[in-house]
Order: sequence, then C-alpha cells, then structure tokens
Amino acid sequence: MTQWSRFRSWLRATLRRSRMESEMDAELRFHVEAYAEDLMRGGVARHEAMRRARLEFGGIERAKEECREARGANLVESLMQDLKYGLRMLRKSPGFTAVAVLTLALGIGANAAIFGLVDSAFLRALPFREPDRLVHVWTTDAGGDLHTPSPAEYVALRKNGESFEQIAGTGWADNFYSSDDSSWQNLSGLLVTPNWLPTLGVQPLLGRNFLDREETAGQDAVVILSYDCWRARFHADPRITGKQIVVNRRTVTVVGVLPQSLGPFYQNIEIFAPLVLDSYASQGKLRAGIVRVQIVARLKPGVMVEQARSETEVIARLRNPGAPSDQSGHLVVEDFAEEFRHPGPTGQNARRGLWMMAGAAGVVLLIACANVASLLLARGVKRRREVAVRSALGCSRGRMIRQLLTENALLFLCGGSLGLVVARWSEEIITKAGSGMVPGTYLQIDGRVFAAGLVVSLLSALFFGMIPVWHATRVNLNDSLKDAGPNAASGSRSRRSRNLLVAFQIALGMVLLVGFGLLFRSLLHVESAAMGYDPRNVLTATVALPTSPYADPSARTRLMREAIDRVRLMTGVESAGITDSLPMEGADSARLRIEVPSPGATPMKEEIWFLSVSPEYFSTLKTPMPEGRPFRDWDSHESSPVAIINQTFAKQYFPGTNPLGYHVAFADSPTTWREIVGVVSDFRQRNPEEDLRALAYFPLAQTLPSGRWSMAIRVRASSDVANVAQRQWIRSFTGNWVACSSRFRIPSRSPCAGQLLRCWLLSVGWRSCWPSSASLE
Repeated sequence: MTQWSRFRSWLRATLRRSRMESEMDAELRFHVEAYAEDLMRGGVARHEAMRRARLEFGGIERAKEECREARGANLVESLMQDLKYGLRMLRKSPGFTAVAVLTLALGIGANAAIFGLVDSAFLRALPFREPDRLVHVWTTDAGGDLHTPSPAEYVALRKNGESFEQIAGTGWADNFYSSDDSSWQNLSGLLVTPNWLPTLGVQPLLGRNFLDREETAGQDAVVILSYDCWRARFHADPRITGKQIVVNRRTVTVVGVLPQSLGPFYQNIEIFAPLVLDSYASQGKLRAGIVRVQIVARLKPGVMVEQARSETEVIARLRNPGAPSDQSGHLVVEDFAEEFRHPGPTGQNARRGLWMMAGAAGVVLLIACANVASLLLARGVKRRREVAVRSALGCSRGRMIRQLLTENALLFLCGGSLGLVVARWSEEIITKAGSGMVPGTYLQIDGRVFAAGLVVSLLSALFFGMIPVWHATRVNLNDSLKDAGPNAASGSRSRRSRNLLVAFQIALGMVLLVGFGLLFRSLLHVESAAMGYDPRNVLTATVALPTSPYADPSARTRLMREAIDRVRLMTGVESAGITDSLPMEGADSARLRIEVPSPGATPMKEEIWFLSVSPEYFSTLKTPMPEGRPFRDWDSHESSPVAIINQTFAKQYFPGTNPLGYHVAFADSPTTWREIVGVVSDFRQRNPEEDLRALAYFPLAQTLPSGRWSMAIRVRASSDVANVAQRQWIRSFTGNWVACSSRFRIPSRSPCAGQLLRCWLLSVGWRSCWPSSASLE
C-alpha cells in the first residue's frame, strides 16, 4: 500500500467512522458465512457450520481491532485518550502547570509578536496595489540631502512627467479642530490630492474618494476619516458617510473612511481633506517657502525607476512659470517600497534594531524552553514509579513516549496560546513601537502570526520535551518498583541532563545581560547628553486658531503677544514663550540664501530647518546664548529683519568666523536679507539620537505665523504646574474661537526607535533572569 493510499484510508476511517464500521462488519460476516456455506455443502448442519466457522475464523473483535489498526482508525482514538490523560496530569499539578505555562508564554508570546513585526516590515507585501510601481519624489539641496518638494515642483512634475501613470501630493494642514456643543478638539490632519488613494491603489473602507473638482477652492467642503478616528470619535458608526461635522467652524461632509491597513503608514492622522493649492497661494505661503508637497507617484507599466529618474532630472532643469527663478534643486525618484524597507541611515539602524529584538526574543524562548525542560526532568523523577508500573503491566515504551510527548505538547500549546493573548492585548503598543522604528510596521494577530505561534509551540515541545520523556521512560523495573518514596534518585544521566540545561540557561542569560548592559549604558549616555535647555518645571500648550477672525497675520501676532502677557501675570508663572514647533516636534524647512564670508563669493543656497519664536522663547527654556542678543519686542515688521542661528549653523557655514552681522534670506525672497544677531546653543529638534542640524530662528512678528502654535510656560516650582494646567487661560480672553490642549508634557526627550529598542531589551534582559533562577531552585 502506497503512502497516499494509507493516508486516504486513514482519512476515511477518521471522517467516516460509522461507515467504516458497517463495511467492516459486512466484510467479516461475508467471510464467516462463506466458510459456513462450504461446510454446509459437505453435509454439516447450518447451526454447527456457523459455530465451526466462527471458531476457525477466531475472535471477531480481535479481527476488527486488527482492521482498525491497519486502517489507522485507532490513531485518532488513542490520540484522544492521550489528550485526556495529559489534561488530567496537568490538572493534577496546578503549581507546576502554572509556572511552566507562564514561562512558555513569555518566550513564545514575545517571538510571535516579533515575528508579526518582522513579517509586516520585511516579508509581507505593502497594502497597496502593485507597490513595486510606486515611487516617492524628493528634491535635493547642494549637499545631497533629501527634502519635500515645493508646490511649483509638484505642478511641473504633473505637467511634464511622462513616465508616471498618476502623480499625487500630500501636505500637512496648519490646523484642524472640531467642536461639539461644549468644547473644541484638536485634530491632526493631512491634505491630499483627489488622486491620492487611486495612486496608492487603495479603496475606502466606507464611502468614496475625493472628486477631482473638490481640489478647487470654493467647492463643497468634504473630509475622509482615518480608521482610528472613525472608531474612537464616531464609535465606528457604519452610517457615518454623508453626515456633517463641524471642522474649523465650517460644516463639512464626511464622504469616506480609510481602511485600517493604512493606519501604520499615516500614524496619528485623523482627518484627510482635499489639498487646494490655490488657497495657499492666496495666503502668500507659497512665496514664503513654507508649504511643501510630498509627492507619491505610480509608474506606467513597464517603466523602470531609472527611466523616471532620468526624466525628472530633465524636468528639474526646466523653467516652470509658477516657480521662483532660483529654485534649482534636483528631483530624486526613490522606490516607495524600498524607502519603507530601507529608510535611510536612521531607518537602517532601526531595522538592525528590529532584528536584534528578534534575536533577543529567540534567546528568551530558548531560556524559557530550557527552564521548562529542567522542570519536566525534575517531574519525571517523581513519575518513575508510575512509568515502571505501567511498563510492568505491558505498556510499550513507544506508547508511553507518545503519551508523555502529547502531554508536553499540551503544556507548550497552553503557553503559546497565553502568549498570543498577551501579544493581542499589547498589539497597539507594539505597533506604535514597531512603526516608530520602520514605517508601516504593525502587529496584527492574524492567521500568519497564529500559525507561527503554533509552529514554535510544537517544535519547542518536540525538541525540548524529548529529553525529559526519554529519561522518564528509561527505567529499571526492579529498582524503580523497590523505591517507594517519590523523591528517589534519578540517576547520574538525569542529573547530568539537568545540569547541562541549567548551564545552558545561565550562558544565554549572561549573553542577554551583557548586551542589555551595553545598550543601557548607551541609553544613559543619550539621557546624560547636554540638552541645550532646561525642561524642568515647564508646561506646554498647543493652540489652534480658526481662519476667521485671525486670518490677518498681524491679528495673530497681537493675540500671541496678549497671550504671553496674560500668562505671565498668572500665579506661579516665571516666563512664557511661543514657537511654531517645540523641541522633539521637528521643524519646517526652506531653501535659504546664506551670505558667504569670502569677499565677492556668491551666496550659498541650502535647505535649512527654521522656526519662528517669540522674544521670550529662549529665556523660558533657559537656552544659553554664547554670542549676540536674543530677539526683542522691537523686532517687528517695521524694523530690520533679523535672525538667530544655532552653533551647528555657525560652525558649518561660518567656520572660524564670527557670524554676527552676516545675512540670510529665503531663496524666493532674495532681496529681504535678515541680519544674524545671535547664536544659541544646539539642541536636537526632532529626536535625541539624530545628528545636530543647522537651525535658523526668526521672530514671530517678522514672519507669517500659522494658525497653530505652541507655548512653553516656566513655573517657579513644580507645585505650580498643576495650578497653571487647570486654568483655561486661553479661553478666558478668546472665547470659543480657540482650540487649546495643555498638558504636562515636558519638551525634553520623546521616545524614539532606539529608545524603544533599548526599553524592549531592558525588559527582555530582566525577564531572562528569573527562568534561570527558577531552574537553579
């Protein structure tokens, strides 16, 4: 009989047991009756012939048992017996079972979670249609750094790009806020062109996409909600499409909800609105170089990335009528999927960190399994007498090995199931940590992760359960039956196996602890590094202003000035300052012209980060200023434009020269030079592990302040923080025109991918100690 025939026979015996039994009874009855008929033809009476036939044939039940064994029917029955026996034995020792299951849940759950992250980051296809045809388009500065293109470059690419099937753009919104009957709520928003979803190849979960006419100013106001926003703010209302909500004091219609798969790629974005470039132009923001459009495009079928790069190089050199004459940055095309898989040097470090996390989780699994194997060895010593009695009664060693392995598999499956439950509970936290390291990384306990947990559980049970089972069934009947006590010596082989397992656990634990120590020292180095400001006793608040009545920049500037004055009069407040972006929140970038110290040299054009700040901002954060002066109240639109740069800016563009008195200007406003009047200490604006970057500061009164800004408030003592936080200080003089969120978030060091990695390894290093300790006990 071939293996396939055996499998078919076993499958039929398992799924059609009653039919098999009927066919088997009929076949045996046929053989008995055929033999009886032969006897009857020889003159034997029917009753006697049947009796002789049954005697000649032998035991009917024995023959049935042999038939069931040949067809594999007994395998399922014996497996069910083994499972019931295993469950009884696990219930009999609840303490042992609890320790083993918790230990295994630690290792298997961590590995299942890490597998889910690695799967989404490197193995699973991106949730877009034909992601290999998607590309990002960036612009470069003279140093080769990538930056988000300007609207003029986006328009030029849409007009002249022949290699692309579709070109879409996205831009950050200044401020979104919604209101109910009693309060305002800030919303994080993204402006997108109507062809954004078709370019990605994604269909809305509910409703429809934006229409082409809706990117024109004056059309009906519509929005699309993110999946998380739909669930959190609108309670997953399936009839949300077509309903109207109030956003920015304007009634808008919800036309769709995005699928959950887009969430990890656009984290914290709650609302999507059409990108209307006309409105930016009317506000002068295009001229200010503030607005940027991130470009995502889909290549035409058969077009390679290299062809698109060659075409965009030509387009970048063309003069676009809507673009300033001195914007001459190169356009760079990068593979969309490759950017998520290999997102630059920082991302490569994060990817290595993710693999390190996987390695650390694997080591923890080995430690956990070795610990459980040690416990099983110790438990096997107490069961030697049981095994000896069963062997004396005729149970084969193979049967006992199968039974004990089934019991171990149950134990490991229980641990794996508990681990998957824990991973499911922590799904959101793990997803945020993973996507902070590699964009688009998310954990979803689906069939793939469940299958991975199942495979890990069964393989662990097979490899680490075989040693205890082998020793438990290798008994000397005479010696084992004589030993009446439950703690009889297990023999030198069992002791050697336990000692080897304990040594194995300690060695792996030391590897983790040494790695944890090195990484923790690196974390302490980051934490102890000079910050450039003092975050203690600082409260921050974010304010969003509606378009009206604060459309005029001068009205916004007056409001900011009034807000600072009122806050400073509050009890416990020492000082307050305003900026458009706090530390660890990033900064805007624009191409600046920088006056070169060499006589007669042409000014450099570089993409530089910049911030707009109030005169009190540096003093509120207690940022040292080694050279020059801070901004003053008289630095307004009526006075000469000024700027302050950080120390990295001075070292990079004015090496060996005092930068005070030199000038910088926005590249699209080359005649408006701003005199450098001060140099402030460096601090990292985006995350604590990035390299220091050149940063320029401009007075709020001399820029176009956006409708969203942040305030840093320094109080005299930590006890004053709660007093200030509980005050609705903005609404006290602006009514319901302002959406304000205040919090105890000190602008120091926000979590980043490297820190999340170290925190993970910290917990892994700590958790790797107690399984080894349990084995030593």
